[in-house]
Amino acid sequence: MEQYLPTPKTTKVIWKFPEAGYIKVNIDGASRGNPGRSAVGFALSNKEGDLMYGCGKEIAEGTNTQAEAKAIVEALRYYVEHDYVLIDLHTDSMILKNAVEGEWPIPWSIAR
Repeated sequence: MEQYLPTPKTTKVIWKFPEAGYIKVNIDGASRGNPGRSAVGFALSNKEGDLMYGCGKEIAEGTNTQAEAKAIVEALRYYVEHDYVLIDLHTDSMILKNAVEGEWPIPWSIAR
């Protein structure tokens, strides 16, 4: 086992412009310690790819999944407050992507 060296796997990710009429939001949440000190952030972009708004802040301690869920909630609150209708939401969390799309059950730690 001491000789084992895992082969890194890479995936090329390309940021795409939102469709006409949509606002794109990229969100992220992270936890140091998992659970531990946590932060969330999101950025809104228009159809030209220009940054319209960005927000990042520290939140209560939690897990990575809880932080990612809180980032989605914060971004959606901003959308509602500013009367946006068509959104294109992106997250790097497979758990939350699949839960939001109804493919997986919502994790109990974020069900509230």
